[in-house]
Amino acid sequence: MKTLRMFFMLARPFWGSRAGWPGWALLGLVFAMGIGIVQVNVYINAWSKRFYDTLATFDGGALLTLMGDYSLAIAALIAVIVSKNWLTKALILRWRQHLNDYLLERWLGERRYYRLGLSGEPDHPDQRIAEDAYLLSDKTVGLVVSLFINTMQIGAFVSVLWQLSGTQTFTLGDYSVTLDGYLVWAVVIYTLIGTLVTHWLGHPLHGLNYERQRSEAAFRTDLLRKRDHAEQIALYGGEEAEQQGLRLRFSAIANNWRSLMQRELKLGTFTVGYERVRLIVPVFIALPAFLAKTITLGGLMQIRTAFGAVYESLSWFIFSYRTLMEWSATVERLGQFQQAMERLEPVELSHGDTLNTCGLDVLRPNGEALLCGLTLHAQPGEWLRLAGASGLGKSTLLRTLMGLWPHHRGTWQLPGGRSLLLPQKPYLASGRLDEALAYPAAQVPNSLELIGVLKDVGLEHLIDKLDREAEWGRKLSGGEQQRLALARALLYRPDTLYLDEATNQLDDKAACQLLERLRQRLPNCTLIAVSHQPAVQRLFERSIDLQECGAACRPAKTEPLPA
Repeated sequence: MKTLRMFFMLARPFWGSRAGWPGWALLGLVFAMGIGIVQVNVYINAWSKRFYDTLATFDGGALLTLMGDYSLAIAALIAVIVSKNWLTKALILRWRQHLNDYLLERWLGERRYYRLGLSGEPDHPDQRIAEDAYLLSDKTVGLVVSLFINTMQIGAFVSVLWQLSGTQTFTLGDYSVTLDGYLVWAVVIYTLIGTLVTHWLGHPLHGLNYERQRSEAAFRTDLLRKRDHAEQIALYGGEEAEQQGLRLRFSAIANNWRSLMQRELKLGTFTVGYERVRLIVPVFIALPAFLAKTITLGGLMQIRTAFGAVYESLSWFIFSYRTLMEWSATVERLGQFQQAMERLEPVELSHGDTLNTCGLDVLRPNGEALLCGLTLHAQPGEWLRLAGASGLGKSTLLRTLMGLWPHHRGTWQLPGGRSLLLPQKPYLASGRLDEALAYPAAQVPNSLELIGVLKDVGLEHLIDKLDREAEWGRKLSGGEQQRLALARALLYRPDTLYLDEATNQLDDKAACQLLERLRQRLPNCTLIAVSHQPAVQRLFERSIDLQECGAACRPAKTEPLPA
Protein backbone atom coordinates (compact mmCIF):
# COMPACT_ATOMS: atom_id res chain seq x y z
CA MET A 1 0.00 0.00 0.00
CA LYS A 2 2.92 2.35 0.72
CA THR A 3 4.21 1.86 -2.83
CA LEU A 4 0.75 2.54 -4.29
CA ARG A 5 0.39 5.73 -2.23
CA MET A 6 3.77 6.91 -3.50
CA PHE A 7 2.76 6.05 -7.05
CA PHE A 8 -0.50 8.03 -6.90
CA MET A 9 1.42 10.97 -5.45
CA LEU A 10 3.79 10.86 -8.45
CA ALA A 11 1.07 10.22 -11.05
CA ARG A 12 -1.44 12.84 -9.86
CA PRO A 13 0.34 15.95 -11.32
CA PHE A 14 -0.08 14.55 -14.85
CA TRP A 15 -3.11 12.26 -14.81
CA GLY A 16 -5.11 14.48 -12.47
CA SER A 17 -4.61 17.75 -14.39
CA ARG A 18 -5.65 19.28 -17.71
CA ALA A 19 -2.20 18.41 -19.05
CA GLY A 20 -3.17 14.73 -18.74
CA TRP A 21 -6.27 14.91 -20.96
CA PRO A 22 -4.34 14.05 -24.18
CA GLY A 23 -2.74 11.23 -22.18
CA TRP A 24 -6.16 9.83 -21.27
CA ALA A 25 -7.16 10.03 -24.95
CA LEU A 26 -4.01 8.15 -25.98
CA LEU A 27 -4.64 5.56 -23.27
CA GLY A 28 -8.19 5.08 -24.56
CA LEU A 29 -6.86 4.50 -28.09
CA VAL A 30 -4.29 2.02 -26.75
CA PHE A 31 -7.07 0.15 -24.93
CA ALA A 32 -9.13 0.12 -28.15
CA MET A 33 -6.17 -1.43 -29.99
CA GLY A 34 -5.88 -3.95 -27.16
CA ILE A 35 -9.53 -4.94 -27.56
CA GLY A 36 -8.86 -5.35 -31.27
CA ILE A 37 -5.97 -7.70 -30.49
CA VAL A 38 -8.22 -9.82 -28.25
CA GLN A 39 -10.96 -9.98 -30.90
CA VAL A 40 -8.51 -11.14 -33.56
CA ASN A 41 -7.13 -13.77 -31.17
CA VAL A 42 -10.67 -15.06 -30.50
CA TYR A 43 -11.24 -15.31 -34.25
CA ILE A 44 -7.97 -17.21 -34.72
CA ASN A 45 -8.96 -19.58 -31.91
CA ALA A 46 -12.25 -20.40 -33.66
CA TRP A 47 -10.39 -20.65 -36.97
CA SER A 48 -8.00 -23.25 -35.52
CA LYS A 49 -10.92 -25.66 -34.86
CA ARG A 50 -12.20 -25.33 -38.44
CA PHE A 51 -8.69 -25.70 -39.86
CA TYR A 52 -7.77 -28.92 -37.98
CA ASP A 53 -11.20 -30.47 -38.61
CA THR A 54 -10.84 -29.67 -42.32
CA LEU A 55 -7.28 -31.01 -42.27
CA ALA A 56 -8.59 -34.31 -40.93
CA THR A 57 -10.93 -34.55 -43.97
CA PHE A 58 -8.14 -33.80 -46.51
CA ASP A 59 -10.33 -31.11 -48.15
CA GLY A 60 -7.72 -29.12 -50.11
CA GLY A 61 -10.09 -26.44 -51.45
CA ALA A 62 -11.46 -25.63 -48.01
CA LEU A 63 -7.93 -25.53 -46.59
CA LEU A 64 -6.91 -22.90 -49.17
CA THR A 65 -9.91 -20.76 -48.21
CA LEU A 66 -9.02 -21.09 -44.54
CA MET A 67 -5.42 -20.13 -45.28
CA GLY A 68 -6.68 -16.95 -46.97
CA ASP A 69 -8.85 -16.15 -43.95
CA TYR A 70 -5.87 -16.68 -41.68
CA SER A 71 -3.71 -14.32 -43.75
CA LEU A 72 -6.30 -11.56 -43.40
CA ALA A 73 -6.53 -12.16 -39.67
CA ILE A 74 -2.75 -11.98 -39.28
CA ALA A 75 -2.62 -8.76 -41.33
CA ALA A 76 -5.26 -7.23 -39.04
CA LEU A 77 -3.35 -8.46 -35.98
CA ILE A 78 -0.10 -6.90 -37.21
CA ALA A 79 -1.89 -3.58 -37.87
CA VAL A 80 -3.44 -3.32 -34.40
CA ILE A 81 -0.26 -4.47 -32.61
CA VAL A 82 1.91 -1.93 -34.47
CA SER A 83 -0.65 0.82 -33.82
CA LYS A 84 -0.86 -0.12 -30.16
CA ASN A 85 2.94 -0.02 -29.79
CA TRP A 86 3.21 3.38 -31.48
CA LEU A 87 0.44 4.91 -29.37
CA THR A 88 1.97 3.41 -26.22
CA LYS A 89 5.33 5.03 -26.95
CA ALA A 90 3.61 8.36 -27.65
CA LEU A 91 1.84 8.13 -24.29
CA ILE A 92 5.07 7.24 -22.47
CA LEU A 93 6.85 10.21 -24.07
CA ARG A 94 4.06 12.65 -23.17
CA TRP A 95 3.99 11.53 -19.52
CA ARG A 96 7.77 11.46 -19.26
CA GLN A 97 8.02 15.01 -20.64
CA HIS A 98 5.50 16.25 -18.08
CA LEU A 99 7.12 14.29 -15.24
CA ASN A 100 10.56 15.57 -16.21
CA ASP A 101 9.35 19.19 -16.29
CA TYR A 102 7.50 18.74 -12.99
CA LEU A 103 10.48 17.24 -11.16
CA LEU A 104 12.90 19.82 -12.56
CA GLU A 105 10.57 22.66 -11.59
CA ARG A 106 10.21 21.30 -8.07
CA TRP A 107 13.94 20.56 -7.71
CA LEU A 108 15.17 23.90 -9.06
CA GLY A 109 12.32 25.92 -7.51
CA GLU A 110 13.10 27.72 -4.24
CA ARG A 111 16.67 26.43 -4.66
CA ARG A 112 15.71 22.99 -3.39
CA TYR A 113 18.64 21.47 -5.31
CA TYR A 114 20.94 23.46 -3.01
CA ARG A 115 18.94 23.21 0.21
CA LEU A 116 18.56 19.42 -0.10
CA GLY A 117 22.33 19.12 -0.12
CA LEU A 118 22.46 20.94 3.21
CA SER A 119 19.87 18.76 4.93
CA GLY A 120 20.71 15.25 3.70
CA GLU A 121 19.31 14.80 0.22
CA PRO A 122 18.38 11.36 -1.20
CA ASP A 123 21.29 9.79 -3.06
CA HIS A 124 21.83 10.74 -6.69
CA PRO A 125 18.92 13.09 -7.50
CA ASP A 126 20.29 13.32 -11.06
CA GLN A 127 19.54 9.64 -11.64
CA ARG A 128 16.11 9.91 -10.04
CA ILE A 129 15.15 12.70 -12.42
CA ALA A 130 16.78 11.29 -15.56
CA GLU A 131 16.46 7.51 -15.32
CA ASP A 132 13.83 6.80 -12.69
CA ALA A 133 11.35 9.23 -14.26
CA TYR A 134 11.74 7.36 -17.56
CA LEU A 135 11.42 3.97 -15.88
CA LEU A 136 8.27 5.08 -14.02
CA SER A 137 6.47 6.24 -17.18
CA ASP A 138 7.70 3.34 -19.33
CA LYS A 139 7.01 0.51 -16.91
CA THR A 140 3.73 1.91 -15.59
CA VAL A 141 2.20 2.33 -19.04
CA GLY A 142 3.52 -1.06 -20.14
CA LEU A 143 2.14 -2.81 -17.07
CA VAL A 144 -1.27 -1.08 -17.22
CA VAL A 145 -1.72 -1.80 -20.94
CA SER A 146 -0.68 -5.43 -20.62
CA LEU A 147 -2.93 -5.89 -17.57
CA PHE A 148 -5.90 -4.43 -19.47
CA ILE A 149 -5.34 -6.62 -22.53
CA ASN A 150 -4.93 -9.73 -20.40
CA THR A 151 -8.07 -8.90 -18.44
CA MET A 152 -10.02 -8.54 -21.69
CA GLN A 153 -8.50 -11.80 -22.91
CA ILE A 154 -9.62 -13.61 -19.75
CA GLY A 155 -13.17 -12.39 -20.30
CA ALA A 156 -13.14 -13.48 -23.95
CA PHE A 157 -11.52 -16.90 -23.59
CA VAL A 158 -12.95 -18.09 -20.28
CA SER A 159 -16.39 -18.37 -21.90
CA VAL A 160 -14.86 -20.23 -24.86
CA LEU A 161 -12.98 -22.60 -22.54
CA TRP A 162 -16.08 -23.11 -20.38
CA GLN A 163 -18.15 -24.13 -23.38
CA LEU A 164 -15.43 -26.47 -24.63
CA SER A 165 -15.14 -28.09 -21.19
CA GLY A 166 -18.75 -29.24 -21.05
CA THR A 167 -19.71 -31.30 -17.99
CA GLN A 168 -17.30 -33.92 -16.73
CA THR A 169 -17.66 -36.49 -13.94
CA PHE A 170 -14.53 -37.54 -12.07
CA THR A 171 -14.47 -40.71 -9.98
CA LEU A 172 -12.02 -41.30 -7.15
CA GLY A 173 -12.71 -44.53 -5.28
CA ASP A 174 -16.27 -44.43 -4.00
CA TYR A 175 -16.60 -40.74 -4.65
CA SER A 176 -17.56 -39.01 -7.88
CA VAL A 177 -17.60 -35.30 -8.63
CA THR A 178 -19.36 -33.61 -11.54
CA LEU A 179 -17.87 -30.32 -12.69
CA ASP A 180 -19.03 -27.78 -15.23
CA GLY A 181 -16.19 -25.99 -16.98
CA TYR A 182 -13.51 -28.18 -15.45
CA LEU A 183 -10.85 -26.80 -17.83
CA VAL A 184 -11.44 -23.33 -16.42
CA TRP A 185 -11.00 -24.62 -12.86
CA ALA A 186 -7.84 -26.45 -13.92
CA VAL A 187 -6.19 -23.34 -15.38
CA VAL A 188 -7.23 -21.22 -12.37
CA ILE A 189 -5.72 -23.68 -9.88
CA TYR A 190 -2.58 -24.10 -12.00
CA THR A 191 -1.93 -20.35 -12.24
CA LEU A 192 -2.81 -19.72 -8.58
CA ILE A 193 -0.16 -22.19 -7.45
CA GLY A 194 2.32 -20.63 -9.88
CA THR A 195 1.56 -17.11 -8.59
CA LEU A 196 2.11 -18.05 -4.95
CA VAL A 197 5.40 -19.81 -5.68
CA THR A 198 6.58 -16.92 -7.88
CA HIS A 199 5.95 -14.37 -5.13
CA TRP A 200 7.69 -16.56 -2.56
CA LEU A 201 10.77 -16.91 -4.76
CA GLY A 202 10.84 -13.39 -6.19
CA HIS A 203 9.88 -10.91 -3.46
CA PRO A 204 13.55 -10.15 -2.54
CA LEU A 205 13.97 -8.70 -6.04
CA HIS A 206 12.43 -5.39 -4.88
CA GLY A 207 15.28 -4.62 -2.49
CA LEU A 208 17.91 -5.96 -4.89
CA ASN A 209 16.66 -3.74 -7.73
CA TYR A 210 16.58 -0.70 -5.44
CA GLU A 211 20.19 -1.37 -4.47
CA ARG A 212 21.17 -1.99 -8.11
CA GLN A 213 19.92 1.45 -9.16
CA ARG A 214 21.67 3.09 -6.20
CA SER A 215 25.04 1.38 -6.73
CA GLU A 216 25.01 1.97 -10.51
CA ALA A 217 24.31 5.67 -9.93
CA ALA A 218 27.09 5.90 -7.32
CA PHE A 219 29.63 4.37 -9.71
CA ARG A 220 28.56 6.63 -12.59
CA THR A 221 28.67 9.75 -10.40
CA ASP A 222 32.13 8.83 -9.13
CA LEU A 223 33.40 8.53 -12.70
CA LEU A 224 31.99 11.98 -13.53
CA ARG A 225 33.68 13.48 -10.49
CA LYS A 226 37.02 12.01 -11.55
CA ARG A 227 36.63 13.69 -14.91
CA ASP A 228 35.61 17.01 -13.36
CA HIS A 229 38.68 16.95 -11.10
CA ALA A 230 41.11 15.41 -13.60
CA GLU A 231 43.75 18.12 -13.17
CA GLN A 232 43.80 17.93 -9.37
CA ILE A 233 44.07 14.13 -9.51
CA ALA A 234 46.89 14.34 -12.05
CA LEU A 235 48.78 16.93 -9.95
CA TYR A 236 48.55 14.67 -6.90
CA GLY A 237 49.38 11.57 -8.94
CA GLY A 238 46.40 9.92 -7.32
CA GLU A 239 45.59 7.40 -10.03
CA GLU A 240 46.18 4.36 -7.81
CA ALA A 241 43.98 5.71 -5.01
CA GLU A 242 41.25 6.64 -7.50
CA GLN A 243 41.37 3.23 -9.14
CA GLN A 244 41.09 1.58 -5.76
CA GLY A 245 38.06 3.71 -4.91
CA LEU A 246 36.40 2.88 -8.24
CA ARG A 247 37.10 -0.83 -7.72
CA LEU A 248 35.27 -0.62 -4.39
CA ARG A 249 32.35 1.12 -6.07
CA PHE A 250 32.18 -1.53 -8.77
CA SER A 251 32.52 -4.36 -6.27
CA ALA A 252 29.18 -3.20 -4.80
CA ILE A 253 27.66 -3.48 -8.29
CA ALA A 254 29.18 -6.92 -8.79
CA ASN A 255 27.97 -8.21 -5.42
CA ASN A 256 24.48 -6.90 -6.08
CA TRP A 257 24.54 -8.46 -9.55
CA ARG A 258 25.51 -11.84 -8.11
CA SER A 259 22.62 -11.63 -5.64
CA LEU A 260 20.26 -10.78 -8.49
CA MET A 261 21.63 -13.68 -10.53
CA GLN A 262 21.06 -16.12 -7.67
CA ARG A 263 17.52 -14.92 -7.03
CA GLU A 264 16.61 -14.79 -10.73
CA LEU A 265 18.10 -18.28 -11.21
CA LYS A 266 15.67 -19.67 -8.66
CA LEU A 267 12.75 -17.71 -10.07
CA GLY A 268 13.68 -18.52 -13.67
CA THR A 269 14.01 -22.24 -12.94
CA PHE A 270 10.44 -22.28 -11.71
CA THR A 271 8.88 -19.99 -14.33
CA VAL A 272 10.53 -21.73 -17.31
CA GLY A 273 9.38 -25.10 -16.07
CA TYR A 274 5.95 -23.66 -15.29
CA GLU A 275 5.66 -22.33 -18.86
CA ARG A 276 6.83 -25.55 -20.52
CA VAL A 277 4.52 -27.78 -18.52
CA ARG A 278 1.63 -25.54 -19.51
CA LEU A 279 2.06 -26.51 -23.17
CA ILE A 280 1.04 -30.13 -22.54
CA VAL A 281 -1.32 -29.77 -19.55
CA PRO A 282 -4.47 -28.88 -21.57
CA VAL A 283 -3.84 -31.76 -24.02
CA PHE A 284 -3.52 -34.28 -21.17
CA ILE A 285 -6.64 -32.93 -19.48
CA ALA A 286 -8.72 -33.04 -22.70
CA LEU A 287 -7.22 -36.32 -23.95
CA PRO A 288 -9.92 -38.59 -22.38
CA ALA A 289 -12.66 -36.66 -24.18
CA PHE A 290 -10.74 -36.86 -27.46
CA LEU A 291 -10.17 -40.61 -27.09
CA ALA A 292 -13.87 -41.02 -26.28
CA LYS A 293 -14.52 -39.14 -29.55
CA THR A 294 -16.66 -36.52 -27.83
CA ILE A 295 -14.41 -33.82 -29.30
CA THR A 296 -12.64 -33.66 -32.64
CA LEU A 297 -8.98 -32.96 -33.37
CA GLY A 298 -10.00 -29.38 -34.12
CA GLY A 299 -11.77 -29.20 -30.78
CA LEU A 300 -8.63 -30.49 -29.03
CA MET A 301 -6.50 -27.81 -30.72
CA GLN A 302 -9.08 -25.15 -29.86
CA ILE A 303 -9.01 -26.26 -26.22
CA ARG A 304 -5.20 -26.07 -26.24
CA THR A 305 -5.25 -22.53 -27.68
CA ALA A 306 -8.02 -21.27 -25.38
CA PHE A 307 -6.35 -22.85 -22.33
CA GLY A 308 -3.07 -21.15 -23.30
CA ALA A 309 -4.78 -17.76 -23.70
CA VAL A 310 -6.48 -17.97 -20.30
CA TYR A 311 -3.29 -19.29 -18.72
CA GLU A 312 -1.17 -16.46 -20.14
CA SER A 313 -3.66 -13.84 -18.96
CA LEU A 314 -4.01 -15.32 -15.48
CA SER A 315 -0.22 -15.64 -15.31
CA TRP A 316 0.27 -11.91 -15.94
CA PHE A 317 1.53 -11.46 -12.37
CA ILE A 318 4.03 -14.30 -12.79
CA PHE A 319 5.53 -13.15 -16.08
CA SER A 320 5.47 -9.47 -15.04
CA TYR A 321 7.00 -10.12 -11.61
CA ARG A 322 10.51 -8.90 -12.46
CA THR A 323 9.07 -5.78 -14.07
CA LEU A 324 6.81 -5.20 -11.05
CA MET A 325 9.79 -5.40 -8.70
CA GLU A 326 11.76 -2.93 -10.84
CA TRP A 327 8.69 -0.69 -10.98
CA SER A 328 8.17 -0.76 -7.21
CA ALA A 329 11.86 0.08 -6.61
CA THR A 330 11.58 2.98 -9.07
CA VAL A 331 8.41 4.28 -7.37
CA GLU A 332 10.14 4.13 -3.98
CA ARG A 333 13.19 6.04 -5.20
CA LEU A 334 11.14 8.77 -6.89
CA GLY A 335 8.69 8.89 -4.00
CA GLN A 336 11.49 9.42 -1.49
CA PHE A 337 12.89 12.19 -3.68
CA GLN A 338 9.49 13.88 -3.92
CA GLN A 339 8.88 13.60 -0.18
CA ALA A 340 12.32 15.02 0.60
CA MET A 341 11.50 18.10 -1.51
CA GLU A 342 8.10 18.50 0.15
CA ARG A 343 9.63 18.37 3.63
CA LEU A 344 11.59 21.54 2.91
CA GLU A 345 9.78 24.52 4.36
CA PRO A 346 9.09 27.43 1.98
CA VAL A 347 11.75 30.14 1.99
CA GLU A 348 10.37 33.37 3.42
CA LEU A 349 12.62 36.37 2.78
CA SER A 350 12.00 39.97 3.79
CA HIS A 351 13.01 42.60 1.22
CA GLY A 352 13.43 46.36 1.57
CA ASP A 353 15.41 49.29 0.21
CA THR A 354 18.63 48.44 2.01
CA LEU A 355 20.45 45.50 3.56
CA ASN A 356 19.82 45.36 7.31
CA THR A 357 20.42 42.73 9.95
CA CYS A 358 19.68 42.95 13.66
CA GLY A 359 20.94 40.27 16.00
CA LEU A 360 21.46 37.83 13.13
CA ASP A 361 22.83 34.42 14.16
CA VAL A 362 24.33 32.25 11.43
CA LEU A 363 24.13 28.56 12.36
CA ARG A 364 25.66 25.31 11.22
CA PRO A 365 23.25 22.63 9.88
CA ASN A 366 23.33 20.93 13.30
CA GLY A 367 22.12 24.14 15.00
CA GLU A 368 25.50 25.13 16.43
CA ALA A 369 26.11 28.90 16.23
CA LEU A 370 28.75 30.09 13.74
CA LEU A 371 28.26 33.87 13.93
CA CYS A 372 26.17 35.54 16.63
CA GLY A 373 24.41 38.84 17.17
CA LEU A 374 25.48 40.28 13.82
CA THR A 375 24.23 43.79 13.01
CA LEU A 376 24.91 45.02 9.48
CA HIS A 377 23.72 47.92 7.37
CA ALA A 378 24.69 48.72 3.77
CA GLN A 379 23.51 51.78 1.85
CA PRO A 380 22.61 51.44 -1.86
CA GLY A 381 25.79 51.66 -3.93
CA GLU A 382 28.08 51.14 -0.92
CA TRP A 383 31.11 48.84 -1.07
CA LEU A 384 31.39 46.81 2.14
CA ARG A 385 34.11 44.28 3.01
CA LEU A 386 33.62 41.48 5.52
CA ALA A 387 36.86 40.79 7.38
CA GLY A 388 37.88 37.96 9.65
CA ALA A 389 40.07 34.92 9.98
CA SER A 390 39.68 31.93 7.70
CA GLY A 391 37.04 29.47 8.85
CA LEU A 392 35.11 32.13 10.76
CA GLY A 393 32.04 31.81 8.52
CA LYS A 394 32.37 34.72 6.09
CA SER A 395 31.37 32.64 3.03
CA THR A 396 28.42 31.20 4.94
CA LEU A 397 27.36 34.74 5.92
CA LEU A 398 27.42 35.81 2.26
CA ARG A 399 25.16 32.89 1.37
CA THR A 400 22.85 33.85 4.23
CA LEU A 401 22.65 37.45 3.05
CA MET A 402 21.83 36.19 -0.44
CA GLY A 403 19.00 34.04 0.95
CA LEU A 404 20.72 30.73 0.21
CA TRP A 405 21.70 29.52 3.69
CA PRO A 406 18.57 28.41 5.59
CA HIS A 407 20.19 27.93 9.02
CA HIS A 408 19.89 31.29 10.81
CA ARG A 409 17.81 33.23 13.26
CA GLY A 410 17.23 36.87 14.01
CA THR A 411 15.79 39.88 12.23
CA TRP A 412 17.07 40.80 8.83
CA GLN A 413 16.09 42.39 5.54
CA LEU A 414 17.48 41.81 2.06
CA PRO A 415 17.89 44.64 -0.43
CA GLY A 416 15.42 44.73 -3.30
CA GLY A 417 16.21 44.17 -6.96
CA ARG A 418 18.46 41.53 -8.47
CA SER A 419 21.38 40.01 -6.63
CA LEU A 420 24.32 37.89 -7.78
CA LEU A 421 27.01 35.98 -5.88
CA LEU A 422 30.36 35.24 -7.53
CA PRO A 423 32.14 32.36 -5.73
CA GLN A 424 35.86 31.69 -5.74
CA LYS A 425 35.41 28.89 -8.30
CA PRO A 426 33.04 30.01 -11.09
CA TYR A 427 30.51 27.59 -12.54
CA LEU A 428 31.13 27.02 -16.25
CA ALA A 429 28.86 24.52 -17.97
CA SER A 430 29.86 22.78 -21.20
CA GLY A 431 28.44 24.43 -24.32
CA ARG A 432 28.80 27.63 -26.30
CA LEU A 433 30.98 30.37 -24.85
CA ASP A 434 28.35 33.09 -25.43
CA GLU A 435 25.85 31.08 -23.36
CA ALA A 436 28.42 30.55 -20.60
CA LEU A 437 29.17 34.28 -20.61
CA ALA A 438 25.48 35.27 -20.41
CA TYR A 439 24.78 32.91 -17.49
CA PRO A 440 22.64 33.12 -15.34
CA ALA A 441 20.47 34.95 -17.88
CA ALA A 442 18.44 32.58 -20.08
CA GLN A 443 18.72 34.83 -23.14
CA VAL A 444 22.08 35.60 -24.78
CA PRO A 445 22.68 39.36 -25.38
CA ASN A 446 23.77 40.64 -28.78
CA SER A 447 27.33 40.10 -29.94
CA LEU A 448 28.38 43.74 -29.52
CA GLU A 449 27.48 43.65 -25.83
CA LEU A 450 29.33 40.36 -25.33
CA ILE A 451 32.41 41.68 -27.12
CA GLY A 452 32.31 44.85 -25.00
CA VAL A 453 32.37 43.01 -21.66
CA LEU A 454 35.11 40.65 -22.85
CA LYS A 455 37.25 43.70 -23.60
CA ASP A 456 36.36 45.22 -20.22
CA VAL A 457 37.71 42.18 -18.36
CA GLY A 458 40.76 41.55 -20.56
CA LEU A 459 39.48 38.49 -22.45
CA GLU A 460 39.79 39.90 -25.99
CA HIS A 461 41.38 36.64 -27.17
CA LEU A 462 38.06 34.87 -26.62
CA ILE A 463 36.02 37.16 -28.91
CA ASP A 464 36.37 34.89 -31.95
CA LYS A 465 35.36 31.86 -29.83
CA LEU A 466 31.94 33.11 -28.73
CA ASP A 467 30.07 30.61 -30.92
CA ARG A 468 32.39 27.71 -30.10
CA GLU A 469 31.35 24.77 -27.90
CA ALA A 470 33.82 23.42 -25.34
CA GLU A 471 34.23 22.43 -21.71
CA TRP A 472 35.23 25.93 -20.63
CA GLY A 473 35.79 24.90 -17.03
CA ARG A 474 38.73 22.81 -18.28
CA LYS A 475 39.72 25.07 -21.16
CA LEU A 476 40.22 28.32 -19.24
CA SER A 477 42.73 29.00 -16.49
CA GLY A 478 41.61 29.96 -12.99
CA GLY A 479 42.30 33.64 -13.63
CA GLU A 480 40.43 33.57 -16.95
CA GLN A 481 37.46 31.94 -15.28
CA GLN A 482 37.33 34.68 -12.63
CA ARG A 483 37.57 37.36 -15.32
CA LEU A 484 34.69 35.71 -17.15
CA ALA A 485 32.66 35.65 -13.90
CA LEU A 486 33.14 39.41 -13.50
CA ALA A 487 32.06 39.83 -17.12
CA ARG A 488 28.86 38.03 -16.20
CA ALA A 489 28.25 40.59 -13.46
CA LEU A 490 28.67 43.40 -16.01
CA LEU A 491 26.08 41.75 -18.26
CA TYR A 492 23.65 40.82 -15.49
CA ARG A 493 23.82 44.28 -13.84
CA PRO A 494 22.72 43.20 -10.35
CA ASP A 495 21.55 45.70 -7.74
CA THR A 496 23.53 43.81 -5.09
CA LEU A 497 26.72 41.89 -5.86
CA TYR A 498 28.41 39.48 -3.46
CA LEU A 499 32.05 38.50 -4.07
CA ASP A 500 33.52 35.50 -2.24
CA GLU A 501 37.29 35.65 -2.95
CA ALA A 502 36.22 36.18 -6.57
CA THR A 503 39.62 37.67 -7.62
CA ASN A 504 42.08 35.52 -5.67
CA GLN A 505 43.36 33.86 -8.88
CA LEU A 506 44.43 37.26 -10.24
CA ASP A 507 47.43 39.40 -9.32
CA ASP A 508 46.71 42.49 -7.24
CA LYS A 509 47.03 44.93 -10.16
CA ALA A 510 44.64 42.97 -12.40
CA ALA A 511 42.17 42.43 -9.56
CA CYS A 512 42.09 46.14 -8.71
CA GLN A 513 41.69 47.15 -12.35
CA LEU A 514 38.75 44.77 -12.81
CA LEU A 515 37.00 45.96 -9.63
CA GLU A 516 37.49 49.60 -10.63
CA ARG A 517 35.95 48.78 -14.02
CA LEU A 518 33.07 47.17 -12.13
CA ARG A 519 32.61 50.38 -10.11
CA GLN A 520 32.52 52.44 -13.32
CA ARG A 521 30.05 50.22 -15.14
CA LEU A 522 27.77 49.55 -12.12
CA PRO A 523 27.90 52.76 -10.07
CA ASN A 524 24.65 52.07 -8.19
CA CYS A 525 25.43 48.44 -7.33
CA THR A 526 25.87 47.55 -3.66
CA LEU A 527 28.94 45.33 -3.35
CA ILE A 528 29.60 43.12 -0.33
CA ALA A 529 32.78 41.08 -0.53
CA VAL A 530 35.18 38.75 1.20
CA SER A 531 38.81 39.15 0.14
CA HIS A 532 42.21 38.54 1.70
CA GLN A 533 44.12 40.52 -0.98
CA PRO A 534 45.55 43.65 0.73
CA ALA A 535 45.43 45.73 -2.47
CA VAL A 536 41.79 44.81 -3.07
CA GLN A 537 40.83 45.61 0.54
CA ARG A 538 41.79 49.27 0.05
CA LEU A 539 39.09 49.70 -2.61
CA PHE A 540 36.28 49.32 -0.08
CA GLU A 541 34.71 52.27 1.67
CA ARG A 542 34.07 50.31 4.86
CA SER A 543 35.15 47.04 6.45
CA ILE A 544 33.47 45.09 9.22
CA ASP A 545 35.58 42.74 11.29
CA LEU A 546 33.51 39.65 12.09
CA GLN A 547 36.09 38.27 14.51
CA GLU A 548 34.26 39.52 17.58
CA CYS A 549 30.95 38.11 16.33
CA GLY A 550 32.59 34.78 15.65
CA ALA A 551 34.37 34.74 19.01
CA ALA A 552 31.09 35.39 20.83
CA CYS A 553 29.80 32.09 19.46
CA ARG A 554 32.71 30.04 20.69
CA PRO A 555 33.06 28.61 24.18
CA ALA A 556 35.60 30.44 26.28
CA LYS A 557 38.96 28.74 26.60
CA THR A 558 39.74 27.39 30.05
CA GLU A 559 43.22 27.81 31.43
CA PRO A 560 44.80 24.62 32.79
CA LEU A 561 44.99 24.45 36.58
CA PRO A 562 48.49 24.83 38.04
CA ALA A 563 50.13 21.62 39.00
